[in-house]
Amino acid sequence: MSRLCSSNVATLRELEEVFTNKIEDLKVCDALRGGWAEDTVVEFSYLSKEVEQIKEDLASYRTTIARAKQDIVLAHSLLNMVSQLSAPVAHMKANLPTHLPQPGVHLPMHDTNSKKQTQVPEKQPPNTITTTAANTTTTTTTTTTSHGKGVTKVGAQMSKHIPVLNFITVEEFESVPKYIRGRLQYEQVNASIKEVNRVLEAKYTLVARPRNKLSEADMNVIRDCKRQESTDTKGVYFVIGEDIKRWSTLRLDRSGHSLLTIMRTLKRIREVRGPGSLVRFAVINS
Repeated sequence: MSRLCSSNVATLRELEEVFTNKIEDLKVCDALRGGWAEDTVVEFSYLSKEVEQIKEDLASYRTTIARAKQDIVLAHSLLNMVSQLSAPVAHMKANLPTHLPQPGVHLPMHDTNSKKQTQVPEKQPPNTITTTAANTTTTTTTTTTSHGKGVTKVGAQMSKHIPVLNFITVEEFESVPKYIRGRLQYEQVNASIKEVNRVLEAKYTLVARPRNKLSEADMNVIRDCKRQESTDTKGVYFVIGEDIKRWSTLRLDRSGHSLLTIMRTLKRIREVRGPGSLVRFAVINS
């Protein structure tokens, strides 16, 4: 009775409810334990270890996720940096010039003969065309003494090194006064330089060919080329308007003459006039 009095039970009905609840709890525990093996405690211990392992894995996952968040922040910063750099790169790609300047490098059609040019140095100082021509003349004179075919040898010797005009840079193009270049574009100037180089190649390759292998039409062209030469053009490579019309697609209209003026302004060519209205566009070595 003392134990009953100490359980805060005032009536027998309340005592009955207490025992009834305890009996129900015992029934639930018995139902849960029913059918289990005797090693239930061992299984619970194993499950407890599994739960601890899961907790450790979760902690590792949280650490990995935290690092991934830091990587994402870094990736966003790199993405912003790349986005800022992509605009100027796209601008450079869109405005990349057709021809990149390469001083001292000839057109690809001349590269196959570059190894054979032992008499002509790769890098020549300015205004050395006459000196080169003089060396050619000396070689030709020696050949004439032994073989008597000096005229043919002159052409063959000169054909080994046909100078070309170097393409201009963007800075050079922008340095040309606006009233000279007008609406002409940078690419147009380099395209016209390419055409003039084609004319030089065609003209002096024809001049260098053996005369006995030429047609009458080619011989007439060579005679015209010889008549264009003078004491002022000795050792100088040049073209005239008729050469440009004959061997290129460059039209000598107002724009075409403006392109030639730009070349003259940028020291790619110079004019040699006379006699009469004859105008020669001579190559300036650089």
